[in-house]
Amino acid sequence: MKRLLFVLSLLLINITASAQVIEISKEKFETLPKEQKELYLRIKTSDSINSINIDKYLKDNGLDKAVIRENNKTFVLTDLFNGYPIYTTTDNEDAAIATRTNHLQVGGSLGLNLDGSGITVRVWDGGPIQSNHVEFQNQSNTQSRVQNAEGLNTEGNPVQDQHATHVTGTISAKGVNSSAKGMATAVDVRTFNFNNDTAEMIIELNNTFQPMIISNHSYGVPIDQPNGGQIDPWRIGAYTADARELDDLLSNNHHYLVVASAGNSGNTAYPGGMAFGFDKLTGDKNAKNNLVIANASPTLNPFTNQIDFSINSGSSQGPTDDLRIKPDIAGDGTALFSPVPGDAYGTLTGTSMSAPNVTGSLVLLQQYYNQLHGQYMMASTLKGLACHTATDDTDNIGPDPYFGWGLLNSEFAAETITDANSGVAIIEELTLNNGNTYSRTFSAQAGDKLSATICWTDVPGVSVNNASEINNQTPRLVNDLDVRITKDGVTYLPWKLNFSGTVFSSSKGDNIVDNIERIDIDVPTSGNYTLEVSHKGSIVPITPFQPQSQDFSLIITGDNLTLSIDENDLLRKLAVYPNPSKGEFTISFESNLRSNDSNVNVDVYDLQGRLVYNNSFINASSIFKETIALNNAKAGVYMVNISEGNRTTSHKLIIE
Repeated sequence: MKRLLFVLSLLLINITASAQVIEISKEKFETLPKEQKELYLRIKTSDSINSINIDKYLKDNGLDKAVIRENNKTFVLTDLFNGYPIYTTTDNEDAAIATRTNHLQVGGSLGLNLDGSGITVRVWDGGPIQSNHVEFQNQSNTQSRVQNAEGLNTEGNPVQDQHATHVTGTISAKGVNSSAKGMATAVDVRTFNFNNDTAEMIIELNNTFQPMIISNHSYGVPIDQPNGGQIDPWRIGAYTADARELDDLLSNNHHYLVVASAGNSGNTAYPGGMAFGFDKLTGDKNAKNNLVIANASPTLNPFTNQIDFSINSGSSQGPTDDLRIKPDIAGDGTALFSPVPGDAYGTLTGTSMSAPNVTGSLVLLQQYYNQLHGQYMMASTLKGLACHTATDDTDNIGPDPYFGWGLLNSEFAAETITDANSGVAIIEELTLNNGNTYSRTFSAQAGDKLSATICWTDVPGVSVNNASEINNQTPRLVNDLDVRITKDGVTYLPWKLNFSGTVFSSSKGDNIVDNIERIDIDVPTSGNYTLEVSHKGSIVPITPFQPQSQDFSLIITGDNLTLSIDENDLLRKLAVYPNPSKGEFTISFESNLRSNDSNVNVDVYDLQGRLVYNNSFINASSIFKETIALNNAKAGVYMVNISEGNRTTSHKLIIE
């Protein structure tokens, strides 16, 4: 650690103004958990080396700044590979209707009256926004809900950025002009420019005053670079170092979801792609743990009152080179009306607009879940729920490289949260230990589609680093979980993408590449079903010192779903919160009604397998709820084993 700090210090001394480096104070750094310190140093060292290389490139080529303006767009030099420059650029009332977010908002048909209160979204974009725009004022108009945490744009100037203001408005505009109303009208926002974004994310993740659970990123590396060049074909669709770095960050922060635009290279052609018209995702869009958003062009059909949608031709197509389903879902980013600097409004189109449409909508889902459970969903739960409930493109059933799983359907997602709270659907956060299989039974009636989704935050894979690996289909998945449903001797398999050499298609089979798997039974028959989640090989922990286990999220919806509680699990509304905690946490779950008087045993173990807490509680209620204090417990990861009769489960607990 000391050696890394010394190297980091040497690197930072040599950085010039060609790239802004946001620093963390020594006092703040020392307060970070050990894993976050190491993560910050890894990413900061990489960023610092990159900044030095960029500065040298500028000097060697007689350039005074890392910015090019071309075709009314600003390109910022953010990377070098083998001496070749890589530039990054920034890639709503109607949007709320298209993604059915209006049903969740104040006055919406679901009666939830959600507005994002209590949540702070982060926006990394082109620079500071007009924070005093009337659309960003709080409900009493006494102060702004938006804070420019970084007051300079990507060029180092304090100029209000049109693109960033528009994006922030799509997320959070209060609706003074009803046509510009955002998705979450009372949410708070902190904005940054996209220079050094990953290191800044780590700092924000440790902001205990305004916790970060979601952020928006409407920028990326376009295929067409300034001055008529294009990025190397092998980098497109590849799991590069940028993608791996983002997965590194997210695998260490399971409650944080990065929402990113897919890019606007949909009409761009280049040599060497997997197939004509596909394979357009670049940089960290190819990560496993983010949520990448395509741009749909939805319209409300006046005759059916249904949303008809097609893909916007400019939206970048997937999939990734290893055939993962990317983009993940689509939002409405076509001709969105939103605030811009100068107390004005403007209309913009692109995945830069569809991403904040989704981000603001997901904020409302987190707010609703928190109201019911006293905690926010893990990122894998939120991502899995968005993909599980997305409206599929009827012209191309199943996931595809255009829409991913379909168009965001916030209404269905919120209804699923409601149903899970009522016991007629499942939204659960679980842990699969190495060598184990998770199993549960439930019954469903014939009728609506029966669907089950698992989603997990995977550890970083092996990155692609050179042109010899162009279009390499080797899976980047590390912990390969599998979901299966069986009934009457028939096994139902999840969706997967196939590639014939010229055409992509979807089918059902063994998925060995995605960290989200969904089973759809379109015409279920009445009866009992068994769901199992297992894994291939050995589970790789985030660090060698953590348990050999994988957290995952499970979502099940269907017609007249009846969930069994006779089996060996404690799923019914299980919650362990707050998590992370300071040592005091609450365990709550729905007890087995036929064994109300049975004891509930709670054992807590540290990573060395040492028992640090043990107690047995007498439970005489249908809802078990106990608060436990681990006095003098050191910061770290613990395993909480909970048992009631023959039902047992394990839950990971983080103490800060």
